[in-house]
Amino acid sequence: MDVLLDPPFAKDPPVKLDIPAKTLGLVLAILGGIGTVFGLLGLIGVSAFATVVGGGGLLVIGTLIALIGTALGAWGGYQMYQGDRGGKRFVIYGLILNAAGGLVAVLSGAGVGSWIVNAALAFVLYYLVIISRFEDEPKLAGAASPRPPERREGPPPP
Repeated sequence: MDVLLDPPFAKDPPVKLDIPAKTLGLVLAILGGIGTVFGLLGLIGVSAFATVVGGGGLLVIGTLIALIGTALGAWGGYQMYQGDRGGKRFVIYGLILNAAGGLVAVLSGAGVGSWIVNAALAFVLYYLVIISRFEDEPKLAGAASPRPPERREGPPPP
């Protein structure tokens, strides 16, 4: 599991972005909280559908696993916002649970296309969490940063 939390590309990622972990944590906490609320409503709807139609047990289980992953990711995002480095661990585990729950739901007959989009989004978020840096950590070499304004010699333009 240490490979998931500290992958080899973390020291020198292929795409270098300067992403503050605190800001990313706040975004993940807010979006994860909203996703948890809607996921809970979806779980209620899926459970009612499975009860009426019959079967659908895998769909309910997959939705529940994805919901737990979303809530875990939101909690990790909140911890990152508070400056706790352990929050990254919760976000990563939440992303894995969310993707696994989606896969279980696909096995029940749900659409594969939605799982592919979900997995791609999970990978992008995983990458952003890995390369994000807290304030006291060194920035990535070559990361995009704002340039100071250029100084011009001579009189100001008219």
